[in-house]
Amino acid sequence: MPKGLIVLDPGHGQFGNPHTTKAGFFEGTQNFILACLLRDELVARGFEVLLTRRRVEDNPTLEERGRLAGESGAILFLSLHSNAPGTEATPERYPRIRGAETFYSVSDEAGNIPIARALNNVVVEVMNTEDRGIKTRRHPDNPEQDYYGVLRYSAQSGCRRAFLIEHGFHTNPEDSAFLQDTESLARLAAAEAGVIDRLLPLIKV
Repeated sequence: MPKGLIVLDPGHGQFGNPHTTKAGFFEGTQNFILACLLRDELVARGFEVLLTRRRVEDNPTLEERGRLAGESGAILFLSLHSNAPGTEATPERYPRIRGAETFYSVSDEAGNIPIARALNNVVVEVMNTEDRGIKTRRHPDNPEQDYYGVLRYSAQSGCRRAFLIEHGFHTNPEDSAFLQDTESLARLAAAEAGVIDRLLPLIKV
């Protein structure tokens, strides 16, 4: 009997957000590769897995991505991303900023915090990058809801175990080099799957 259904969301579309350190490589493609590797690791551990993007060229809406979790009865929704600095970063600091951070849904903060912390810790460890912590971001018009659409729609559709992981910065040379290497992504996927398997009692609500 499967341990549960997990929805993985490879963020953006195929050509979303170019890596600044390598021409022709995009965050959207990297997210899809990682999602496929993580799917295989989770399936090997007894989970069922759905991807919001079945093909690398797919690019569903934020609502379609998030609602797939609740509508399919998922116990966990993970949106996989990498980061880039905001406009406040100076040109000198822009490529130096690095690190992992994980956003968790405000729909169940107490239950989501330990899961977010464990997920973020393993990304920091495997990527050997900086720890930017775990966070929430609330919608400015409704503080009881998430700012990020995929988390908001996941929670609204019934899956409150919803997280968005920023796997380093694709604008940073060290983080980007890791994310471009398939063997490194495979190690990361195996480590993340191990954490999810270990935390199953906390994930199931």
